Amino acid sequence: MKTIFVLITLLSFSVIQAQEQKEISSEISDVVVYLKGAQVTRTANISVGSGKSTLLFKGLTPRLNSNSLQVAAGNGITILSVNHSIDYLESQKSDALAQKLVNRRDELQDSISLNKNTRQIYIKEQEMLISNQSIGGQQTGVNVEQLIRATDFFRQRLTEIEKTLFENNRTTLEMQRRLDKINRQLNELNARDDQPTSTIKVTISTNRPVSAPVELTYTVHDARWQPFYDIRVKDTDEPVTLVYKAKVFQSTDENWHNVNLTLSTGNPTISNYKPELQPWFLYPAPVRMPEVMETMSIVEDDVELNEELVIEDKEEARPIRIRGVSSLGKQNVTTVQQQTTTAFEIQIPYTIPSDNQGYDVAVSDHQVKADFQYATVPKRSPHVYLMAHISDWSELNLLPGQANIYFDQTYQGKTVLNPYSSEDTLNLSVGRDPGIIMERELQKDFSSKSFFGNNAKETKAWKITMRNSKNTKATVMVEDQYPVSTNSDIKVELEENSGAKVNPVTGMLNWTLHLAPGETKKLRFIYTVRYPKEMNLIIE
Repeated sequence: MKTIFVLITLLSFSVIQAQEQKEISSEISDVVVYLKGAQVTRTANISVGSGKSTLLFKGLTPRLNSNSLQVAAGNGITILSVNHSIDYLESQKSDALAQKLVNRRDELQDSISLNKNTRQIYIKEQEMLISNQSIGGQQTGVNVEQLIRATDFFRQRLTEIEKTLFENNRTTLEMQRRLDKINRQLNELNARDDQPTSTIKVTISTNRPVSAPVELTYTVHDARWQPFYDIRVKDTDEPVTLVYKAKVFQSTDENWHNVNLTLSTGNPTISNYKPELQPWFLYPAPVRMPEVMETMSIVEDDVELNEELVIEDKEEARPIRIRGVSSLGKQNVTTVQQQTTTAFEIQIPYTIPSDNQGYDVAVSDHQVKADFQYATVPKRSPHVYLMAHISDWSELNLLPGQANIYFDQTYQGKTVLNPYSSEDTLNLSVGRDPGIIMERELQKDFSSKSFFGNNAKETKAWKITMRNSKNTKATVMVEDQYPVSTNSDIKVELEENSGAKVNPVTGMLNWTLHLAPGETKKLRFIYTVRYPKEMNLIIE
């Protein structure tokens, strides 16, 4: 009787213990993506009785940072502990497409193995027939009828085997091609089998039965976003439209399905500790006397340069402040200015699979006033480029990134925005304009080369012709150059410059031409170089 009572007590205790642990099903609801890394928030609703309970969040990514775990619960719930562990027995669940491909891959692998085994059976049969071609005994022989029947049998059966082997080989190759395609697609989807998962064990305590929401937050490293831009110019009389976009990448082994997405300019992976200076003591280095060696050899490959490199800590990400009207609408994007970072809260849910592919997210756009001007460098290019000069670009506090340029709805190419430049004006090359024609030619009548004594003298004359074939006026900035001497034996003289702005230090020549519709203007600059005639100089 006593034994029965003990068993009942133990069973009751086991039931109570089992009721204390609950496996919680959670969904990813919010994700904050940083320039490097992301913060993931999972939500769940729980119902627990009074006393202690253990909540198990299973099937999470094994890539989460356990030091970043945070749990928030509703009123009446006290969180006692949070523990993280890796579960190697329970693999991650693949998405529907990846799982379908995995199943098809496994079927093809089984079919290929079966085909190969069947092929080996037919090959063995073929070898057996070939090795047993003799009929009759050595003394009895065989009559003609038996020989004909045996020959027909061997021919028919060997032919059937060859056809079967041929068909088997063709089928196997076709299945192998399909298997290769599926494997490539699985690699594209970043799908992997038998990956471990994380389990988060949360111990809570309540004074009464409670039904409340629970939030689980953690960070992952395998996610990032990078800015890129669309620069759209409709007409030179209208402002430039600067569209701010982002590409979001993630390979966290968790798909983000219809999540509330926030893009932050922060970077939790960089150090936030201010560096400290230590006393800098100088000591005289001991003088090392050279050793006298009978034979000295120099092996250049073994020579090393030992340097002490001092690297100043530099913050990788700067905060950005975006002004203007959102391309998603004011109600769909909220810009939050924080002390050191800026966050863009995208109100439209986004789905970002864990495949490390870039997914575009629209952030905002700006109407920016720009001064337009044409520019050309005749020495380097025969084309004339439309330039947009944005003087108040520093107010945007942009991040570096690539930009697609569109002029009048036509794609012109790519450029790079570098907001960290020290220049006051952001210069953007919008594209080539064939309506303004430029020609640069050497005027041989004004160019010469002569010798006098030990010296040589060369004169070069260049003519630049600009013609505006457009029906609107145009302002063109022309850049060219003449050589600059760094040797006292070489003398350079600029004889004619057609009113250019001359920089004698760099040799740069700049003209600003105002061309009316159909107008043509010509520029000419001439320079002379004197140098010792034994000196080999190439002068253009």
